[in-house]
Amino acid sequence: MSARSLPQLVRRGEYERAWLRPDVLAGLTVAAMVVPQAMAYAELGGLPPSAGFRAVLVALPIYVLIGTSRHLGIGPEPGTAILAAAAAAGLAGGDPDRYAALMATIGVLVGLFALLAGVLRLGFVADLLSKPVLVGYITGVGTTLLTSQLRSFTGVSIDADNPFRRVWEFVTSLDQIDGATVGIGLATLAVIMLLRRYRPTWPGALIGLGGSMVTVALLDLDVGVVGDIEAALPRFGVPDVGWGDVGSLVPAAAGVALIGYTDNILTARSISAKQDYEVDADRELFALGAMNTVGGFAGGFPMSSSASRSFVPATIGSKSQLSSAVTFVAVLVFLLVGRSLLAEIPSAGLAAVIVAAAFAVIDVAGFRRLAKLSRAETALAAITCLAVIGIDILVGVLVAVGLSVLITLGRVARPHDAVLGAGGEDLDGWIELDDERATPLPGLLVYRFDAPLFFANGEYYRERLQAALVRNPGEETGVILDMEGIGSIDTTAVDHLAELFDDLEADGITISLARPNHKVHDMLIRSGLQDRLGEERVYPTINAAVAAYQRRSGPGRPGGPTEADQG
Repeated sequence: MSARSLPQLVRRGEYERAWLRPDVLAGLTVAAMVVPQAMAYAELGGLPPSAGFRAVLVALPIYVLIGTSRHLGIGPEPGTAILAAAAAAGLAGGDPDRYAALMATIGVLVGLFALLAGVLRLGFVADLLSKPVLVGYITGVGTTLLTSQLRSFTGVSIDADNPFRRVWEFVTSLDQIDGATVGIGLATLAVIMLLRRYRPTWPGALIGLGGSMVTVALLDLDVGVVGDIEAALPRFGVPDVGWGDVGSLVPAAAGVALIGYTDNILTARSISAKQDYEVDADRELFALGAMNTVGGFAGGFPMSSSASRSFVPATIGSKSQLSSAVTFVAVLVFLLVGRSLLAEIPSAGLAAVIVAAAFAVIDVAGFRRLAKLSRAETALAAITCLAVIGIDILVGVLVAVGLSVLITLGRVARPHDAVLGAGGEDLDGWIELDDERATPLPGLLVYRFDAPLFFANGEYYRERLQAALVRNPGEETGVILDMEGIGSIDTTAVDHLAELFDDLEADGITISLARPNHKVHDMLIRSGLQDRLGEERVYPTINAAVAAYQRRSGPGRPGGPTEADQG
């Protein structure tokens, strides 16, 4: 392993003394954030707060050693917690010990999937989730988060597990609302939101929870509290589940791994681009895999990263992963000497932490931007959101990914194409005939297709070219196929090209190719199409092909740009 592949914290000679203060400050700030979030997100996943702390204490040191982002706030995260909980709840049968074992098993499986993907260098899989899918997914998760806290935030008895049914139960049980519980929840939420707005580097969640504890004590309010927290240090062991359970959890674990990795890499890239450093997509898979595998065996649950815990260190000025090491030490010390304080946290205050997280992830701005740019992509985001809320998070994501693939396939199968004309003296090369400055050459058709040629569009390419020949003025004696937009050709498309050549030659039309890349040119040679045309009919520029056509056609043929012009 080269020195460059090591995390910056352990590279010799690269750490600067000036980084120490902002790194320590960022680490302490994130520790103040992660303590309440670890508790809240563990509860969101149906687990005791101790599971959240076990997850944090395992994830932080592992990521410091393997991860490549200097700022990523890894650990418990609401989206992956909800997705894993949905899978485990159906198998647990109401047994809390079995439920905890199932959640830990999902963590192990997520880790193994990520490690395997890292070995296979599948870091590009994050690109499968398009922007509309991500906007719809995160908004659906945020809405699910909001409805999941109606009971803790208001005191209303709600048993439904579907967001729509939760809202219906709440609306029909408004008489059960407990004023003290709602008051503590709203006050805590107000503190968190105001500090997020005006003091974003302050630990708003910790300050809000501290204020809620003091308020409950001073006013002697009768509200629910978190209660005693068992020792939160990692307890290593193999989760007590059967192989049948493992098989049942595999699909959910694959979905969690995809969502968790996508969340990690998108957050890490967005920060690294602003901070002028790079993250390694495949190393991030290894980091996600290692921390989830070990975390599962330590009694935790699936983890990813938190956007708030990631952007705060960058805002403070942190320069290295030392901040994560400081966070680890601070959390460990707090658990050893201050765990008893956590028992007095009001449940409504903890719910406010989750509600604040939900407000942060619901992407209204993303929907507005999509609405301005594309109705189809806005619809895709809306379908994803509704599927996540109304059906299941994993099903919603899979449906959205499938729709994204279909939309992409449709665009590639029916891409933009154009007939080109000479641009004249003021323009270099060739432009689309839709531009009034373009001039077609009598007897010659220059045709461009803006997509790879493959089984789904080979026949379409042939039909579009023949339609262009019908529309183009004059009687064509030559066709130049501009191959610049064709990145690759498969065997089915080769057969369609051969049939097209047959049709054109039968009509007495000569064929030339311009600007094929090396990959396309190699396919033409191996398929025999190159020999059929002759090496002299394949040109590096459109102008070279046009000049050759003019020489073959004789001196009376009208000209276009000279061979010396740009193609």
